[in-house]
Amino acid sequence: MAQRTQRTNPSEDVTDHRFLQFPQTLNDATRVRYVTNLSLLLTKEIYIALSFDWELAIMTGLTALIQGFLQYTHSDASGVDLFVCQGWARLFRIQKPVYREFLLEFYAIVSYDHRKALDDRTAFAFRLGGVSRECSVIELATRVGIYTADETRSVHFLAFLADCLTERPDDYNENTFGAEITRAVYTPSTARGGMIRSTTYRMLHRLISISLMHHKNSERVPSTDLYFLWALVTPGRHLNLPVA
Repeated sequence: MAQRTQRTNPSEDVTDHRFLQFPQTLNDATRVRYVTNLSLLLTKEIYIALSFDWELAIMTGLTALIQGFLQYTHSDASGVDLFVCQGWARLFRIQKPVYREFLLEFYAIVSYDHRKALDDRTAFAFRLGGVSRECSVIELATRVGIYTADETRSVHFLAFLADCLTERPDDYNENTFGAEITRAVYTPSTARGGMIRSTTYRMLHRLISISLMHHKNSERVPSTDLYFLWALVTPGRHLNLPVA
């Protein structure tokens, strides 16, 4: 595994950083909310997970095992292919520097209005680098590298997003799926990646664990990990990124 780079030895009083000095021009209620959120975040550990070594995976032939699971073809009612999503493959390859101050600022401020359309430029509001920003769900996914600008301009893109899963469907049962892939009773608190019988599924879970969920113990298989794995390996299912 390759380690994401990060700023080491953060100052004890990280709130002295200018990115965390929220403007006095904000109304009192908003500023109190930001400071309260920041105070809560400061009590939590920010763990920078290991990143996946794709060069080694290619050399050992493991990448070929999972390629088919990392793309989704959106088709119309008659089965004609309209759009191919490479979002999961791009998401799992994102390996960028991570900085504590940016994380604290973003998570203390960020808000998302799920009632707004996916292309509404006011849906996401946040501060980053001391600057207030807004963007749509689609813009956010493009900025972080999950979709390309050309893909989002496709006439089929919005229909593709509308067809994605946004909540767990009725036909998903974590106990049944967990038992199928491990031949054991699925218990979220004790389930581990090594219990997954398929090498391909174990690799997909590792990608989910360290690239998406950032677990400190990447061997754990909690309920959310299991659901993401089910969505990746079940034909006809695809999760809406980045706000699945």
